[in-house]
Amino acid sequence: MTGKLLLQGMMAGILAGIITFGFAHIFGEPQVDRAISIEEQLSHPHLPASAEKGHHHDEADGEVFSRQTQSGAGLLSGMILFSAAMGGALALIWSFCWQRTGPAHPRALALSLAMAGFLVMSLMPGLKYPPNPPAVGDPSTIGYRTSLYFAMLLISAVIIVAAAWSAHQMKRRLGAWNAALWGAMSGCVMMIAACMLMPAINEIPASFSADVLWRFRLSAFGTQLTMWCVMGVLFGAFAEKIVQKPALRQWADVH
Repeated sequence: MTGKLLLQGMMAGILAGIITFGFAHIFGEPQVDRAISIEEQLSHPHLPASAEKGHHHDEADGEVFSRQTQSGAGLLSGMILFSAAMGGALALIWSFCWQRTGPAHPRALALSLAMAGFLVMSLMPGLKYPPNPPAVGDPSTIGYRTSLYFAMLLISAVIIVAAAWSAHQMKRRLGAWNAALWGAMSGCVMMIAACMLMPAINEIPASFSADVLWRFRLSAFGTQLTMWCVMGVLFGAFAEKIVQKPALRQWADVH
């Protein structure tokens, strides 16, 4: 059963990656192009617009992949690979949780786990270290910034697990709804404490457009939210069909 669920999760991830590519291509890539244009203006303020375009064209000739390839086939393949991996992980975690919570509401479980994945992988780390356009940031600190982001990602996962465990422990005493509120509040408190303790990073130039930065971050979070929502809905539908089979229901009762 786990192998079949894994394949269904990866299939849901692939479909989600294709849909997410459309969102990112429409809303995210224009902001990347604007950020690159701003970087060129800041790097070569003495060049007129026509010369700047020629300079950019000369630099693009030396690139392995053109900007058009990066925003097209490169973005699509990256989205599909990443979402397929996340879909497989979602399927494995869903199978683990479903064996302990029972076969009721498989779609709700899949969507809940997908939203937890969005929180852990994108929103919670992004509250402290929000995504920046490729034109922003000091290249010499990329290793340090990456390590901090992954540390925040790990902390986010611990917070989600701790909040869920706390809500489960308080369920009998407070009831399901109040226990969920308790878990959410305890998670928020832990997240605020983590954001205050982790070192801050701000390498955005003062002259960089706030509008481009804001739109880029919104599109980045929107891209991740689209992927996880579509993946959760699709995998929930796939998993529900699998667990409705009599043999698999008997397997679940035994395990």
